[in-house]
Amino acid sequence: MEQLKMIWKKGGAPVQPVWDGAVCRCFDGSDKDVDAWLDIVQYGLTEKREDKAFFYECMYSHGELEYDKFFIVECDGIPAATLAVICDYEKKQGYIHMVGCKPEFRGRGIGSNLAYLAACTLVSSGMETAYLTTDDFRIPAIKSYLKAGFVPEIKDEEHKQRWEKVFEIIRKPV
Repeated sequence: MEQLKMIWKKGGAPVQPVWDGAVCRCFDGSDKDVDAWLDIVQYGLTEKREDKAFFYECMYSHGELEYDKFFIVECDGIPAATLAVICDYEKKQGYIHMVGCKPEFRGRGIGSNLAYLAACTLVSSGMETAYLTTDDFRIPAIKSYLKAGFVPEIKDEEHKQRWEKVFEIIRKPV
């Protein structure tokens, strides 16, 4: 099934995240950071722990990878989450790529902070629009994207129905 798509348009200033004990830093290009990234994305973004070839194929297939726009979040020194912002400076369009968090660190607001950081990065990089893709079942991630100013792209009746189901779930009291 095709992934859902969300778009962002330059607008109001996003709220600066509060990391509450977590540390967000830029990816440094080292083998250690590649391994950290592979450890994170195996939980929900890939079916298993992939190898370094997968990293290079995945992360360099959407345009230039700028390390100052590629984030790793650590909790107590343990790599916990990641997100990359890919910028097309000619089109002034960003792409939010490979947003992931290890299960034991979910529910702490890290994803929301990363989504806000992505919006800040888009603004500071001169992007006018951006997009990301996600899956229907990634409800906490979708909530984070909505808070950061991303909105659903509804391109046909099937996507409209899928988004309606997502919003039904989001509106249900927990």
